[in-house]
Amino acid sequence: MFSKFVVIATVVALASARFGQEGLVQEQIAALSDFGEPGQAATLAGQSPGVLLGGANACDKLSLADDIVDQLGDDDAVVDAAKALVQAEKNFNPSAQDVPTLCSDASLPATEALRGIVPLVDPAVDDADTENANAAASLDEPFDADGLSVADIVQAQGFDNFLTQDSDE
Repeated sequence: MFSKFVVIATVVALASARFGQEGLVQEQIAALSDFGEPGQAATLAGQSPGVLLGGANACDKLSLADDIVDQLGDDDAVVDAAKALVQAEKNFNPSAQDVPTLCSDASLPATEALRGIVPLVDPAVDDADTENANAAASLDEPFDADGLSVADIVQAQGFDNFLTQDSDE
């Protein structure tokens, strides 16, 4: 009986480690209540978990990051929250696919301060350590993004274990 409990507790702990990450970015966006019109930051924050879920289009989070800067301004705190969204790991359904999906629309994100930032990926994905190191580095020093999509940038930096999706798919 005890061993069953340990197995179940371990599975629950592992599952919890991979879910609920959306809230971290949501909190950062919600904290921007001093910017924009009253309620705008909360509305944008409320949209952030949905764009990080497995069923969302991979380009939606980049569009939302642009919306954050467009609606709340270009203060460093606003840009940092938008960068966090661009960098955030997008979930995927492991029973449907075993690699993440990245945006292949070279026009996104449109905000210059957000271009060249690449996303984190699930650590269980092959070569995730390469991509996650690139993602961390790109926050401080974004990669060249001239004419490139996020998927193109990621591939140019040595990670190619992903699917692509355009903004109109």
